[in-house]
Amino acid sequence: MKRLYEAARVLKRIHGQSELARAINASPQTIHNWQERGISKQGMLKAQEVIGCSALWLETGSGPMSLNVLCNSSQLFSKTSQIPLIRPDQALKVNSTAAAPALGDPLGWLFTHSNLSSRAYALEVSGNSMQPVFQEGDWIILDPMAVPEPGDFVVAKCGEKKELIFRKYRPKGLDNSGKMTFELVPLNEDFPSLRSDILPIEIIGTLIEHRIFTKKHLIAS
Repeated sequence: MKRLYEAARVLKRIHGQSELARAINASPQTIHNWQERGISKQGMLKAQEVIGCSALWLETGSGPMSLNVLCNSSQLFSKTSQIPLIRPDQALKVNSTAAAPALGDPLGWLFTHSNLSSRAYALEVSGNSMQPVFQEGDWIILDPMAVPEPGDFVVAKCGEKKELIFRKYRPKGLDNSGKMTFELVPLNEDFPSLRSDILPIEIIGTLIEHRIFTKKHLIAS
């Protein structure tokens, strides 16, 4: 089911159970049942038709997510970028300006075919504020130079203590000075939303890729 959420978000900018149910013309109870028991074969074919994701990828994780992915290996290789996987304390040094701070040695490196700036980096998801789509231990690739759009997921520094948070971006409108105010919303309703007109918030990365693991992984120290 995590693969279906990922495909819906990446290919169609569909977020959450309600939006997914409307997109594929299914009831919320059907989506809930898929979460509990797995997606039905009919559901996979419907998702393939509406979202454009591969039914084989939904079932097994094998092959490309999208039916429209270019499979020319030489083309893919030429676009490969190397992204540092960094710690939360290193991410706190990231800023939203053009000046790139020194972050120190990364935990490791990820390779991606996405079109990213040289400032892009990766983090490991911690906590459960973004469940069920993002699980603790997943990897996310972010770009501080990408401007978030409504519904995008972002990492930000929040509050006077600069707490690192991962949330969904929701613009609220312009304030009296003409500056856009926004709300950062968790997918898990047990956690609070945070508003930029109440707390100091600096967005330091917009989500570009989400990598899901079916088993726990270890990074050598």
